[in-house]
Amino acid sequence: MTDDAGSPTEAEFLRRLENTRTNLAGVAYVDIPYSERKISLGHYRGLVRERGWRVTGVERGDEGMFRLVLERSGSTSAPHILGPTFIEGPSLDELRGNESALLEAERVRRETGVDVLSDSVLDGVRREHVRLRRRYVRLGRLAALPALLAFVTLMFSLVALGDGNPEAVRTLLIVSAVSAVVFVLSLWPTIRAARARRAAVADYKAGYERVVAAALGDNTTRSR
Repeated sequence: MTDDAGSPTEAEFLRRLENTRTNLAGVAYVDIPYSERKISLGHYRGLVRERGWRVTGVERGDEGMFRLVLERSGSTSAPHILGPTFIEGPSLDELRGNESALLEAERVRRETGVDVLSDSVLDGVRREHVRLRRRYVRLGRLAALPALLAFVTLMFSLVALGDGNPEAVRTLLIVSAVSAVVFVLSLWPTIRAARARRAAVADYKAGYERVVAAALGDNTTRSR
């Protein structure tokens, strides 16, 4: 898929983005213009990010067109995220109502075996994502303990050095060094957990992005 970069479609989108304003909740909306070629959601995210915004969701707007839900980068307003945390975009019900999305979803199913528009498949991926995320967070917290101990004992060793207590300095430095080694060793399972979490959702996320891109490319001919 080739993004229609530098095209009149992109120029029109940037014009709309330039003129958009946030509402009282700190949220802004930008309609995605119709394009003959498919433009990925990732490309739109990049354009938005470069101009100080972030995409927090995608909705079906007026006349069946999709629109991006935006917030200013660094804002503290409530997130407007549709779906599970690993994807942002239209709901499956909205995508099922788009002919281009249905056709692309069928192609994804044939090519990868992933049924993107299946609620049960999405629920399964979501559950696995949550399970692996909890494991990753737990391992990360455990890895932080020896790091904290290494830092604290190092600080105490400096205090003991100032007090002229070489025996305490030696003991504290040994504890600090051992804690640092434990911390380094504990990073590997944490990194593996992070990779496993990304891998668990990679196929579904890639397929979902393709289906959304097809829907955005269609966006629809009714807007002409």
